Amino acid sequence: MDAILRRFPEGFHWGAATSAHQVEGGNRANDWWRFENRTGAVPAAEPSGDACRHWEVFDEDFARAEADGHTMHRFSIEWSRIEPERGRFDAAAVDHYHDVLASLRRRGLEPVVTLHHFTNPLWVADAGGWESRGTIDAFADFVRFCAREFGGQVDWWCTVNEPEVYGFRGWSEGTWPPCRKDDSLALQVIANQLEAHGRAYRILHAEDRADADGDGRSAIVGFAKHLVQLEPEQPWSPLDRLRARLEDAVFNEAVLRAATSGEIHLAIPGAKTVKRSVPELAGSLDYVGMNYYTRWKVRAIGGTPHVPRRGAPLNDLGWEVWPRGLGEAARRCARLGKPVLVTEHGFADAADRVRPRALVESLLHLGGAIESGVDVIGYLHWSLIDNFEWAEGYRGRFGLYRVDFDDPARARTPTRSARVFATIARENGISRELAASVGATVGNGSRFD
Repeated sequence: MDAILRRFPEGFHWGAATSAHQVEGGNRANDWWRFENRTGAVPAAEPSGDACRHWEVFDEDFARAEADGHTMHRFSIEWSRIEPERGRFDAAAVDHYHDVLASLRRRGLEPVVTLHHFTNPLWVADAGGWESRGTIDAFADFVRFCAREFGGQVDWWCTVNEPEVYGFRGWSEGTWPPCRKDDSLALQVIANQLEAHGRAYRILHAEDRADADGDGRSAIVGFAKHLVQLEPEQPWSPLDRLRARLEDAVFNEAVLRAATSGEIHLAIPGAKTVKRSVPELAGSLDYVGMNYYTRWKVRAIGGTPHVPRRGAPLNDLGWEVWPRGLGEAARRCARLGKPVLVTEHGFADAADRVRPRALVESLLHLGGAIESGVDVIGYLHWSLIDNFEWAEGYRGRFGLYRVDFDDPARARTPTRSARVFATIARENGISRELAASVGATVGNGSRFD
């Protein structure tokens, strides 16, 4: 083997991630399906439709991951498929997810199961959705069912995905269902999701007593936090500094702090502050799930409040490509004193133009954080395959494998990044030769920094 530039710890988890609605296709029972089929809801009238047909070909996709040296895979169980009506559980859907889990186990992929990834059954949405505290109870019942039904195949659980993104997109920006523009409701929704996480944490530990992989732990529970770096566009501007600090305080710090302290305190100017003490939420992380993609420069006055760094390389969605941020985000999450699992990280790059180099440089920075003492236990790339990227439709191509959405069979083609990532996963490290082959450097030599 070539000289290793960066070695990762023994037992480090390598893999990729998906979410049900983005890849499965054909589900008409949730609020996203209803939303995206409205005129103008997503670009170029692109509803999810059949998506990637992963519902049908999941085993083939997992075979690709296995062949590429992956050892872990994150996916979500779609609540609306399992419980299409309150209290009625669909046996065929339950059997399907048992088959999905069996396939993952057969292929040596440790499942990480997300229980809420932005979508809700229509009966939940029509009863008030996450504005209603009744949804916390309904979600708790769903979690209890999943713990009892799937606990024999699952040890790793992710309760909710990015509660802060979910709340602000749906209730502040109004770009996701239910398309409200009310900052006070956005904070209420985030608080309800955090409280639901605390309930789910206790339920999973109480109900999932089966150790699926024989390592002595039956339930390892966390949530996925979107850790976006927020910096003032003009560091000399007091207003830019203030806005960046206030946004970071609610979007990042308050969410992370709540899951350890049990105290929810969400505040932004002009909105009703949410303060709750939730005992079940205190100490409710066995690991910190970290989603990292980019940083935003925050502008207090004039135009768009969040902009990429001037002159920075951008992905296809206009987000800055900043590999150093992956290591910095991991250091920040590690302050909670829990292991960090990178539950999402990737680049929308249909041409696979910047991703090979950016991926390697990001992982070099992550490895540097680990060498400095940060307890990072795994890395899951977003995404295994191109998918439906919410309100962006099919414009955001994040997949290690390209999907031909003009082909009824949704043919997959490996990108160069898939091969690069497979080499890293198999070797559990990054060789000098691999880094050189993609032009990767760290520090002043990187065009991304």
